[in-house]
Amino acid sequence: MSFSILPTKEFAKEFAKLDGQVRTRIKRKIDEVALDPTRYKRLQYDLAGSSRVWIGKLRVVFSYDLRKREIYLENIVLDHKYRG
Repeated sequence: MSFSILPTKEFAKEFAKLDGQVRTRIKRKIDEVALDPTRYKRLQYDLAGSSRVWIGKLRVVFSYDLRKREIYLENIVLDHKYRG
């Protein structure tokens, strides 16, 4: 059973700015993440508690709650431009 996917307002705003082809790639990858979010890299320091997944040059930063079975899409980052 996969996790529920819940985007934040910041994620939704950034997602809407992207090209349709890129959005499709992100949606496919997020569906893959929803099957097992624990397998993706955990972040450290200011972003501790979050994970990330690469999609081309973009990274999607997300967190999850195993008990509630929810994924929270937090941000879309280009290359290494994290903002904590």
